[in-house]
Amino acid sequence: MAGSTLTSRLRAEASGVWERILTHPFVVELYEGRLSLERFKFYVVQDYNFLVGMMRAFSLLASRADYETARLALEIAYADATIEMDNYVKLLGELGLSLKYVIKAEPAPTNVAYTSFIVSTCATGSPLECLVSTLPCFWSYLEIAERHKDKLEANPTELYRRWAEVYLSSEYRGLVERLRTAADKLWSTHGGDYEGLRRIFLTASRYEYMFWDMAYKMEAWPV
Repeated sequence: MAGSTLTSRLRAEASGVWERILTHPFVVELYEGRLSLERFKFYVVQDYNFLVGMMRAFSLLASRADYETARLALEIAYADATIEMDNYVKLLGELGLSLKYVIKAEPAPTNVAYTSFIVSTCATGSPLECLVSTLPCFWSYLEIAERHKDKLEANPTELYRRWAEVYLSSEYRGLVERLRTAADKLWSTHGGDYEGLRRIFLTASRYEYMFWDMAYKMEAWPV
């Protein structure tokens, strides 16, 4: 994509925090196979709440967007509720966890804040604002995988390798490109408040960093 597109501009604006995401200890240790299983379990448990939040966000987007954007949003919401959830349950089984346990687990403070930010943005903002709020999650996972893919060959933890390889697939790359294209098209046809979009993208990017940090520190609520 050309450097003049909305998504390219937003990515450049957030380069500082994205570099911190790409080099976070959780990410590096996971791709090298050194991450403790307890930290990975914590991440997976927290990811359930976030997955449900994303499903709701894209459902909200679909109810307000044009047909083309709504169709993409519904595809993602449906995949989250079916394919992604099925894969999630399988991963839980490999970790010795049950879906019943995960549903009862309390979301960590950062998780609550990030999920609430995305859902509220999609409930009250424009379709473009909604897309921009979700982009850092999808897009950064692709960049993480590309940055660290060479580490996977020597990664001794098969579970981590299989988890990471999902984000190197052509299907996942295609999804990120479709989301970027949808956002760029809405911007080129309808325009909008660039400063507002920049703030949304930066906030979501910061939450992405904080989510990894939350998982690494196994963040808990104060008692």
